Amino acid sequence: MTASAIVWDGRGDPPGGFQATYLWRSYEERDGVRSIPRYLESHAERLRQKYLAFIHELGQSRLGGKRIIDHLDTGDGFSYWWMTTLAEKSPFKSPRIYDCLRLFALEEILLDQPPVELVLHSLDADLREAIAKLCDGLEIGFSQDYCGDAKVGLSLRSIYRALPYAVQALLSLRHILPRRVLCTRERPPWHENHRAVFFCSYFIHLDLVRCRQGSFYSRQWGALPNYLQDIGRRTNWIQHFIFSAEVPDIGTGSDWVRKFNLDAEHQGCHAFLDHYLSWQVILKSLRAWLWLNFVSWRLWNIDSVFSPQGSAVWLWPVLRSDWKTSTRGSVSLGNCFWVYLFDAAIAELPHQPLGLYLCENQAWEKAFLNAWRKYGHGEIVGVQHATVPFWHLYYFDDSRSLARCADAGCLLPIPDRLAVNGSVPFRALTESGYPTDRLVEVEALRYQKLGRATPTSHAPVEGRDATEACMTDRAKVNVLIVGDMIPASMQNLLGMAEGASSQLQRGFSFTLKPHPGLAVHLDEFPSLKATQTTQALDQMLPSFDCVLSANSTSASVDAYVAGLPVIVALDGGALNLSPLRGQPGVRFVSSPDQLAQALLDVENAGHPKTDGNDFFHLDTDLPRWKRLLRRDDKPT
Repeated sequence: MTASAIVWDGRGDPPGGFQATYLWRSYEERDGVRSIPRYLESHAERLRQKYLAFIHELGQSRLGGKRIIDHLDTGDGFSYWWMTTLAEKSPFKSPRIYDCLRLFALEEILLDQPPVELVLHSLDADLREAIAKLCDGLEIGFSQDYCGDAKVGLSLRSIYRALPYAVQALLSLRHILPRRVLCTRERPPWHENHRAVFFCSYFIHLDLVRCRQGSFYSRQWGALPNYLQDIGRRTNWIQHFIFSAEVPDIGTGSDWVRKFNLDAEHQGCHAFLDHYLSWQVILKSLRAWLWLNFVSWRLWNIDSVFSPQGSAVWLWPVLRSDWKTSTRGSVSLGNCFWVYLFDAAIAELPHQPLGLYLCENQAWEKAFLNAWRKYGHGEIVGVQHATVPFWHLYYFDDSRSLARCADAGCLLPIPDRLAVNGSVPFRALTESGYPTDRLVEVEALRYQKLGRATPTSHAPVEGRDATEACMTDRAKVNVLIVGDMIPASMQNLLGMAEGASSQLQRGFSFTLKPHPGLAVHLDEFPSLKATQTTQALDQMLPSFDCVLSANSTSASVDAYVAGLPVIVALDGGALNLSPLRGQPGVRFVSSPDQLAQALLDVENAGHPKTDGNDFFHLDTDLPRWKRLLRRDDKPT
């Protein structure tokens, strides 16, 4: 047994004098220093399953003689539990999931090598509370290397977060009520026959030129709507209105939808979900939200069930905000609106024999599925349209949650079938326990262009000496840096790139393509000497030799499928959210030294080619989609 150990949740180097040091937010390891993020990655399958099991068991926990799921029952067999951020399990909406997983990892480490005392260095009061409880359960002494609490500057955001959750919810109405202007008594002339196909989608990623001309084209659905049109099948669309560069205001979106509906035979019938935001929907939503507040206060002792079975970990300190905002705050109010908006919209639809929706297992999807089945529509197919990264937990559930038990009420709403866009996501879902009889493989509609992108070669040119080649070629290795929209992730990525570039000889050129949702200032990284571009990714890839990717961006997949070497920068302060986690040939680095070596390896080893169909199905003739649609193209 070691005498004492420290958990270091801080910047800089931890102090000496401890028998063991556990780094909370770093992948670094050396004698006497262990990385909790590295341990988590090494035991990821088991620890991920432990968290999924905890969420399942939390919903099944009984308080006052009823399951939590049943306490949140709307009265028609649907439970608001499935719309909470706890049940959704998104690391983007619930970033403290990472702390839960690291607490599981820390417990295993302490059980294997229990110290007499554990010292915690952290600014995080919630983390201190959780680790103190863990040590108490393991009968380990606990103390804290007090370093104060995290300082929060005074801002509108900090003031908002300090408000009671119910007040935050009421303030969120400022985002909802202005959308009332989209409500209209005019409804599209819905197609109603056995060959109609219904779509629930996002009004984003649209072709600007075509849509301005009244021709609907969504990059998320690619060629599928045109194929349906060609074979004589009509489409109905309910769209989520989202502000974007293509649609900067409500007027533009409304004008486009009006144009589409003038040619509904060819462009489909379109309506925004917000078309149904009536005063009746608003009053019903507020009433349901008040009821959720009452239920939340009635479950005053819910903190007692936030310990996984057989574990000393207590997750209430880091997850209480998720519970409260999901039952009292802005999330709960938003979920109530989802329920009544979809109820109003789907009730009005004529019978739809087949429905397709973009599936990311978000809260609104549960409300949509409940309304779809409530009003007796036909088969509903969820379309997994992007990637299924390992730590994107919203794609995964405990197998007990997925079981369709006849005697269990308020079941998890899932589609009749889930259409997956390649062999990699298919394996990810089946290995996690998703029912194989509910999966069907289809082509990746939004990635069809990737099969046509091929990387260039910058191999040495025969007949020229090295000096001439260097003068003629732009660089030995042209590196494209692709960003995401998480500021901390981008700081880590560019800081690592700057540190690596100082270790490299001349001959490396860096170009940054930032995420459109996050402005990046390269002048903060002067030593990197990078240029910046906004060119379309599929047009750029053939000009580069390798791609350096931020942790969570899906742009890394574009590069991987196109055959380029991909290097992903990790940050111990966040989960490895890369969609390429576990893929052969992808390098993951966590320091400038590792990145410099990876870039040198690219220079020396050439450019290994990967087959895009190993990741996505990219057949442009859509044979899998055609088989799925032929099965449903019959009278009911």
